[in-house]
Amino acid sequence: MNKKLRRAFGLQTRDRLAQMPISVVIPTLNEASCTGPLLERLEKTPGIEEIVVADGGSADGTPELVWPPVRLVESEAGRGIQLSAGARAASGAVLLFLHADAVPPPDVAYQIRGALEAGCVGGNLRPRYPGGGVLGRVLELLVLPFFRALGLYYGDSGIFVRREVYERVGGVPEIPIMEDVVFVRRMEGAGETAYLPGPIEISPRRWLKRPLRTILLWVFMQAMFDLGASPHWLANFYRANKGSHH
Repeated sequence: MNKKLRRAFGLQTRDRLAQMPISVVIPTLNEASCTGPLLERLEKTPGIEEIVVADGGSADGTPELVWPPVRLVESEAGRGIQLSAGARAASGAVLLFLHADAVPPPDVAYQIRGALEAGCVGGNLRPRYPGGGVLGRVLELLVLPFFRALGLYYGDSGIFVRREVYERVGGVPEIPIMEDVVFVRRMEGAGETAYLPGPIEISPRRWLKRPLRTILLWVFMQAMFDLGASPHWLANFYRANKGSHH
């Protein structure tokens, strides 16, 4: 963390929690097992003013877990479509996008506000994979920090952004996959971003049973996208090869 960010963190007070209202947007599709515990955690997190769940047509009871003051927005399935719908419904000056199986630290609002007060337009949090074994540690310590240094990070790492920047760069594209990659590139082009200490705890459930296959699939899809492959083709390819997890 640079000196400017450290200075901003050091100056934070409880009064600053009233500034720059943060809205959390969570896209869900059949995430009942994760959504309840995450909402309970967020409702106890200081500095989170609003929570919006953007559901894409869950059939497992996920929408029934959403009670006021948490807001439920229903849309077509597709993470880009759901994130876009959730952002439109949110009222905060800052947007924090979270996956249902990713849990931010209790001081996430302080960390975000410190970065924004230091002049950053947005950023993400350092990931941690509890129970992720050797691969989880390799991702935490080597792979993802290397990608982050190149300006590449993904939606499960808790992307946050000033709303005015979000709107200025065109928001999250409503495409079936790689919406986070496109949005991050837009945001990185808008100004300095922060890589916050977090950590944000991410479930390794999507790759724990077949880690090597999953990592190779991710790498292949990122490479194909960079070479110009259509997000629609990639989405079909991913659905055909991802295995049992969605």
